[in-house]
Amino acid sequence: MFKPLKDITILDLTQVLAGPYGSYQLSLLGANVIKIENPNLGDWARTGGDDKELSDDLMGTSFIVQNGNKRSIRLDLKTKIGKSTFKEFVRQSDVVMENMTPGKFKKLGFSFDNLKKINSSIILCSISAYGQSGDLADRSAYDHVVQAASGIMSTTGTETSGPLKVGAPYIDYATGLNAAFAVTAAIANLHKDKSAKWLDISMYDTSLLLMSSLVSTTLNSNIKLKPNGNEAWSGSPSSGCFEASCGGLLAIAANTQKQFESLCETLFGNNMEENSKWLDLNYRSKNRDLLKKRIASAIKSNTADKWEINLNNNHVPAAKVKNFQQVVSEKHFVQRENWINTKLKKSNKKYFVPSLSFKINENIIDDLPSPPEIGENTEEILSEFGFSRLEILDLYIKKIAY
Repeated sequence: MFKPLKDITILDLTQVLAGPYGSYQLSLLGANVIKIENPNLGDWARTGGDDKELSDDLMGTSFIVQNGNKRSIRLDLKTKIGKSTFKEFVRQSDVVMENMTPGKFKKLGFSFDNLKKINSSIILCSISAYGQSGDLADRSAYDHVVQAASGIMSTTGTETSGPLKVGAPYIDYATGLNAAFAVTAAIANLHKDKSAKWLDISMYDTSLLLMSSLVSTTLNSNIKLKPNGNEAWSGSPSSGCFEASCGGLLAIAANTQKQFESLCETLFGNNMEENSKWLDLNYRSKNRDLLKKRIASAIKSNTADKWEINLNNNHVPAAKVKNFQQVVSEKHFVQRENWINTKLKKSNKKYFVPSLSFKINENIIDDLPSPPEIGENTEEILSEFGFSRLEILDLYIKKIAY
């Protein structure tokens, strides 16, 4: 199995989504991820999700998805003994990940300067809404708030509908992947430079980088970008979404000359009026509204499923707009094997969770150990870090680590 991080220990103090998703990706690469949780409720995501029974068991679906293959310890970092315990963990670990509001981790006594005094090679990955510096650094936020702040919502919808939130928490997931990428890069650099590193990962920065071309256009020109609904960002007059028969919606991307010619052949055969004129890109651009009407009229003559097959057979990128039930029932989804099983301990149920976002020599990851119950591994973790049985018992009695 592909486990390049198998000798790396990560102390994961993050919670909810972006941070835990980042450390989850690192765990899939073999890292030993130790989830350090608040002694009371632990990760907030434990009570989230649509399954009330799981949420009541502090194993909510929002938690399960990004916390498999980790171990959990309850540790009170507000106490003197809890702090000294954590410092010992830092001394023997490689990475610390946290997503507290900037400054809060430092107030607990764990500034980057303090951490590197404990471990001169430590990698601190700090994940926040707006970054560790700048006017907005002290603000907290969630995905939809950052969508508003970063301009993403201004790119969605139409001028009639106004801005719309992107459906899923994409910024959270992208920020998690960004954090995993940064940590992996810092680990790879250790063989050349063993000095401590502080990684500043921001949801705001990640969001803007997801729109790099739009931000660069705004910075480098006077062009005012408008929401484009279901139109393609390429601006191609022969791309976009079109309504098919039976209410289906079809996305088409005929961006190149060859794709446009194949589109015409598939939709119209040899019957498109003034065919030679439409072959000219300038003519298509000047008459884009008329072209779209003709394409739309042709698409309505058949179902989105049929057009998806016919167009792709002629090398025109096209796909029916599908819901999740349709997606997960498709043969291709199953063949890609990107979702793996984890077995929940209390219910003994299998639960599908995401795997790595890439494949190595077509190998997939085996089924994962269940996400941990809160504090499930406290004793074994303390023992691994060299704490004696009496020291562990004392921490349990004082409810500092349990």
